[in-house]
Amino acid sequence: MSDQVEISPESLQAASRGMRRCAEDFAAAVERLRGRVLGAGSPWGGDEFGTLFGTAYTGCTELGLRALDHLAEQLGGVAEALGQMAANIQATDEANATGFRRLGGEL
Repeated sequence: MSDQVEISPESLQAASRGMRRCAEDFAAAVERLRGRVLGAGSPWGGDEFGTLFGTAYTGCTELGLRALDHLAEQLGGVAEALGQMAANIQATDEANATGFRRLGGEL
């Protein structure tokens, strides 16, 4: 087991692209689920029990779908953050290299 941690802008960009695909795939799956569960209509009937069940089912379904939408957004946010981390590391590496070259020229 290594005690070193290596992070490269390239690996972070690759992880960002992969996470973006996951976020998009997840969001598409949520939309398919939304179409299935909300597109099924109201098969539980219009009697008192059916109405109570339907109200609870619809409320819970909508709440669950909103939570899944939020999760898809958060996955997209992780993808964006990974990309920003890659850009920050690249900029820091370039600034450090410039500083060392300048320092080397002064010696």
